[in-house]
Amino acid sequence: MIWQARVDMIKGAISKSRRHFAFSLVGLVVGASTLAFFLALSNGVQERVLNRLYPVNQVEFQAETVGLFGLGMEVPTKMDVATLTALEKLEGVTSVYPKQRAKFQARLWGGADVLGRDARVESFFDGIEPALIADELRQAEAAVLGPEILDLPCEQDSACGIGGKCSDGFCTRPTWWNRFADLGATAWCDNDDNCPVGMSCLAGRCRVSCDERCGEGQACEAGACVPICRNDSECNMGAVCLVSKGICEQLQCRLDDANDQLANDINRQRGTVVAPSLRAGQPCPEGTYCAAKNLALVHGTCEAPIPALISPFLLEVYNSMVATALGLKRLGGLQVVLGVNFAILFGESYFVADGPITERVVRRAKVVGFSPKAMEFGVTVPLPYVVRANAAQRGRQASAEYTSVVVETRHNEDVPMLVQDAKVLGLTLAPKSEEGRKAANVLLILTIVFAVVSLVILAISAINIAHTFMMLVTERRMEIAIYRSVGATLNDIRLLFLGEAAILGLVGGSLGVLLAWVMGIVVNAMAASVFAHIPGSPESLFSFNLYIVLVAIACAIIFALAGAWLPARSAAKTDPAMVLSQG
Repeated sequence: MIWQARVDMIKGAISKSRRHFAFSLVGLVVGASTLAFFLALSNGVQERVLNRLYPVNQVEFQAETVGLFGLGMEVPTKMDVATLTALEKLEGVTSVYPKQRAKFQARLWGGADVLGRDARVESFFDGIEPALIADELRQAEAAVLGPEILDLPCEQDSACGIGGKCSDGFCTRPTWWNRFADLGATAWCDNDDNCPVGMSCLAGRCRVSCDERCGEGQACEAGACVPICRNDSECNMGAVCLVSKGICEQLQCRLDDANDQLANDINRQRGTVVAPSLRAGQPCPEGTYCAAKNLALVHGTCEAPIPALISPFLLEVYNSMVATALGLKRLGGLQVVLGVNFAILFGESYFVADGPITERVVRRAKVVGFSPKAMEFGVTVPLPYVVRANAAQRGRQASAEYTSVVVETRHNEDVPMLVQDAKVLGLTLAPKSEEGRKAANVLLILTIVFAVVSLVILAISAINIAHTFMMLVTERRMEIAIYRSVGATLNDIRLLFLGEAAILGLVGGSLGVLLAWVMGIVVNAMAASVFAHIPGSPESLFSFNLYIVLVAIACAIIFALAGAWLPARSAAKTDPAMVLSQG
């Protein structure tokens, strides 16, 4: 029998038994929709929540604690440069990003521009490598502020508004993500122990000595390696290019009074430049302030505020509890906090005794982004700032040991082996990575459970299909006998019923996927009001892809064929002579 004839027979059979097939479709639609719904939900949560909070190819380790001489005390093993080097050599590792927390007391205040008045809290902060989260910051910023390149033609920057730039004929909005970087703050010192590893105390500042060859883009000046330049734009904020020498030099400044370090007036914070002579008498450049060595002195250098990140979770806690309790303004969204300035006072605390005035240091900071990798109850800054501050406040050894390290692997499959190898180095999963692994396991278990439930529904529908097809075989005995008498083979009869079942499965699976997609839209709409109050929440909990669609439809077809298999065999065994003689 030619295929066209078989197709025509299948169409005719479905048309004559529409009612029976409609009832059989119900179970397939419910089962396929349930399977597609939960697979899409699992996929969406994995991609848009878990992978954002816990990237699958990134694992954070911390030093494992070990018992101290059986005294019931535990101390962490060291995590230093040697440990990082060993991690870099492990199989599958592509990048290693150390993190370090501040190891001294500090407090901060600020935010009057958006909160209505200054908030004053204990300061907890840590440092991470900017390269670790550059892409994430850019994507998070684009989700809140929109694309960087605007649909606005231009010929010059003035046509793009404040902070905008004209690039390739179109305006670009001001960006924040690229400001999270080491902007070159001065590290004051009294001796080498106040400087990070690899730096020496030269003329009261921590610098890289010229004893070893200076790196690319640096020159030796007065025994220290300094950046080379051709103009001011090639130097950090607060520095100028000495064209005669071709090097960058930090502007030295003086405050009118040491208390100006605590003032909120930006003009008092900027002080007056005293060197080099070409800028003497001017205030520190716009966007910088005069950062003194400590709270007792008036002399310092012009510096840009420390770029800082905050966690979306922190904003949620502030809006839900702190703002109401303290009578402060609620913040409408993450974009509101971009550019907020605040001050950090190293060496003072609300909980422990303050350090001597010569160790108390005021530094300005500015919020430039938000990330789930930032401290949940604190701020996160570029790693070099924390390393320099720990060295100045607690000595070189404190700055040489890291709190944790984020390791990036080439493939997701490399992570389990990496975890085992890290144990040999005395490292264990950090709480956040451990939480991520547990969350992934819970999600996997729930996905399996709901997938099994979906398959059970499909199995029940297969039983219903078997019952329906057995009825159809009985009702169509005469039709089958006629087909056989005119030359139809056993295989033709089997394929007739299995073809009907395949069409049934295809239609049921397709309708099930469509129903799952509609249910996803409904659930997202219902959850939108909740997500609106959760910063950084996903736009959708569901992620339908071709794989999910094909799996749902394939399962519906397979179970439909399974249900029709026995009736098809029974139909093929029909004896045409007996049926026709009885008819």
